[in-house]
Amino acid sequence: MENISKVLKIIDKESLTKQEILSIIELACNKIDIDTISGMARKEGKTPRGIKISNQYRKVKIGSQLMVVKGLTETNLPF
Repeated sequence: MENISKVLKIIDKESLTKQEILSIIELACNKIDIDTISGMARKEGKTPRGIKISNQYRKVKIGSQLMVVKGLTETNLPF
C-alpha cells in the first residue's frame, strides 16, 4: 500500500508528463479486466442492464464513459 501512495503523490505533484501518466494507465488497463458496460456484457454473455445493476463489477467514470472492472465489487475499495 505504501508503493501506491508514493505513485499517487508523484502523479498529484505533476512531476510526470502526460505521456508517462498515459503509460501508467495503459499498463493498469492491461492488468485488470476493464471494459465499457456493453463490451463487458458481450464478453460475459449478459445484458448491459445486468452488468449495470450488478454489484460484482466496479463502475468507474473515465472522462464521459462509464467503465466496469470485473472482480471488484462496489464496496471493495482498495484503501
